Amino acid sequence: RRWGSAGVASGGPQRMASEAKNDETDKGSGAKPAHHGVCGTTLPAVTAMGICGNVATVVGVVIMNKYIQKVHGMKAMIFLSFCHFVTTAIGTRVLLAVGFFRYKAASTRAIAPVALGSLGSVAFMNLNLAHNSVGFYQISKLACIPVTLAMGYCIDGVVVPFRVKLTLIPLVLGMGIATVHDVEASVPGTMYATVAVLCTVASQTFTSSLQRSLGCDSNQLLYHTSPLIACGMLALCPIFDDVAALYAFEWTAPVVRDVAASCLLALGVNITNYLVLGKTSPLTYQVVGHLKTILTIAFGIIVLHHQTNSKNLLGIGIAMLGVVSYSEVKRRMQLGR
Repeated sequence: RRWGSAGVASGGPQRMASEAKNDETDKGSGAKPAHHGVCGTTLPAVTAMGICGNVATVVGVVIMNKYIQKVHGMKAMIFLSFCHFVTTAIGTRVLLAVGFFRYKAASTRAIAPVALGSLGSVAFMNLNLAHNSVGFYQISKLACIPVTLAMGYCIDGVVVPFRVKLTLIPLVLGMGIATVHDVEASVPGTMYATVAVLCTVASQTFTSSLQRSLGCDSNQLLYHTSPLIACGMLALCPIFDDVAALYAFEWTAPVVRDVAASCLLALGVNITNYLVLGKTSPLTYQVVGHLKTILTIAFGIIVLHHQTNSKNLLGIGIAMLGVVSYSEVKRRMQLGR
């Protein structure tokens, strides 16, 4: 079972069985059935903590990045992403040195799909936003859920239960109502959006599959991929960032402090991203991703006093209904195994 020469497992048993295995605690010899997870489910505490940590750090890094843009006037977001992955590369090596996880060898050829997928996602999502309206950009992000379903079926033969698919309808509908306003697209922009969605879903799928096929945990895989992604981000800087403006930018103490805070939050984001993808599935990760968007919008309304209207609130409410429904259906499916 291989992805060509990249070494990514595919085919064989459906990933629903693999996801069940990861979501449940060990049922080895003499062990009792795992019905003692979080909130009466089989969801292990470490996975629940990873999801909560991922939501918290992503919302934090988004707010911090917006603050850096607005208050300090720093617009070089690809360079900031480069700083994030340099911090992640250093952070994973510090964690390895203190014994937080064990080193596991992995060839560059095997982990390249994750790094390339991540770079493609960042690059083409930026081109997508530059050549289309914000509304079309949000629609393309929503398209990741059906593409995840299609890619899972075509590559691994994953068949998602009908009741799970039903819970995705209010989620996608609510996110569309809350975030999609003006919708304008160009032919090049549509092409960029298509590639961006494919790269995003492929990267998440590869991250989930590689952890299983290579026998790596989330930290071991991130240890190998973060330097590659950092180098790629640096190479993308001249394409997406104003290098002259970045060179002339004044790095005051408050700027350095806030960029450092953003980098530390990004370290948490990357660690929990890989953890969640390794312990659940790309589809669950997509649902968690939209929960993060909902919370970011809500944070902006409540704390930053962003203007809102009944349409935004209605969309957030419908989307939250979808998130809760998805979580409840998954909980019942776990308990029924």
